[in-house]
Amino acid sequence: MVVIQISKGFELFFEIELEGICVIFSFFTLILYSEKVCPPTATPPSPNVCSLLPLHFTRFQFFLILLTVFYSEFEVAMISSCFNKLNVERDELDRLTDLPINVKHQIQEHLSVEEAARMSVLSRPWKHIWVSIPKLVFSADFCHNKPLIIDVINTILLQHCGAIKTFLVNISSIPSSQHSVIDEWLLLLSRNGIMDLTLQNLDKDRLIFNNAPYKLPSCLYGINKLESLSLSNCIFRPTCSFTGFHMLKNLSLLKVVLHLDVATSFLWMPDLVFLQVKLCIGFPNSKIYAPKLSQILFFTSRTNTLELGHYMDCRMLKTVILLASSITNQDKPINMTYLLKCWPEVRNFGLHTYYLKSVATEAERFPTYLNNLRTLLLFEFDFDDVDHIFALLRMLRISPNLDDLVFMLSSKKKGGIEVNVNHFEGPAYRTLGLLHKLQSLIIKNFHGSTTEMFFVRFILASAPLLLKTVLSEDAENVHETKSSKELMGFPRASPKLQIYVNNKKK
Repeated sequence: MVVIQISKGFELFFEIELEGICVIFSFFTLILYSEKVCPPTATPPSPNVCSLLPLHFTRFQFFLILLTVFYSEFEVAMISSCFNKLNVERDELDRLTDLPINVKHQIQEHLSVEEAARMSVLSRPWKHIWVSIPKLVFSADFCHNKPLIIDVINTILLQHCGAIKTFLVNISSIPSSQHSVIDEWLLLLSRNGIMDLTLQNLDKDRLIFNNAPYKLPSCLYGINKLESLSLSNCIFRPTCSFTGFHMLKNLSLLKVVLHLDVATSFLWMPDLVFLQVKLCIGFPNSKIYAPKLSQILFFTSRTNTLELGHYMDCRMLKTVILLASSITNQDKPINMTYLLKCWPEVRNFGLHTYYLKSVATEAERFPTYLNNLRTLLLFEFDFDDVDHIFALLRMLRISPNLDDLVFMLSSKKKGGIEVNVNHFEGPAYRTLGLLHKLQSLIIKNFHGSTTEMFFVRFILASAPLLLKTVLSEDAENVHETKSSKELMGFPRASPKLQIYVNNKKK
């Protein structure tokens, strides 16, 4: 509040508020008794502000001086307020710049290479973030659309500063005559703290391997801090001094050729948790020491090349998936009974019919129950094969706590003989309590054969906790309306059961 008294009984009031801050100027009332501000009197005036002014100043001139001073202060306050407002708005618009560098790296890791590079061009502060990002991903889409992909990746790696912890690249578009460039990339990565490495040497659809395999350089086997390794269509030929990746936790191999001699056949991987081997050559000759191994998946085109005796000591296994694409020219089947005895902690178990058949042909009894088994997956199962039926019943007997039962049925052969025998009708199966904890039954490629219907009726009548049954029908071999009506009429032990019948045509 500004109070200025021009004459006795006449005052001016001013109040100024700037952005919520009230600036108050307070002046005492000047009481003047003559035309001069401080006229000479017989009695000396008391010391006041007037004593500091020349005697020839009039009230009006003094008012102009006060107004000028007041306006100057007001102008300075307005300019300062504008600058403060601009600073606040700038801080609000650029809040990302003040984030920690690890948070900025996480933001760019969710972007593609093009988007992250574009951000670094448009924003100077983000340029330093881009050149130090610890994760570089050159996907198949990125590599196949760039005719000069080698030059692009070379430029990015040369401009990069700092550690590269994760590196993924699709090298299928690079001809074998230029594979030496990839060797240089791996040498650079081995010196920059690489921990997660993925080399994809397959076409975009991940099914065709038309290009030549890539031979891994010797520098790869010297990376001590590697925690995750994924290779496809590569040649793995380690040096004589190689004993394994001691810090590796995840290993995924797809169509990898392993050349291991006596010195390198034993691999020491004490921290390995996940192992996936698909269509590899030479892998059975290797012996992996992995006491912490929790998940394994084997998919082979020749079952006679798969040997699991090296994994007897992996007693921490929780998930085991054994698949095969061909079941011709097998050697002696694997002793599945002995394997299950060594894996008491298995919770998820998936078997191809070849391995399941070995369960039925083995004369010895299972030495123990699989009390921890919760999910059983059976691939290429055939309800018209007696060995499959006997092996299934045997697995159900030793799995008292089974929750989920999943079947991937084999294709129905035209002109095949259909077995019309109910193997599940015996009273012993009803009284054993095999399925008293089963909650889910899923059958894919359901044909609606007589044996399949017998089995479904047996499950529905024997599982009191069954909540869901899903049947995905084969449109060419089953009549949807007929099978659905028959299924709905089966007796049910579970009052909460829901049955879903899906047809491939839909």
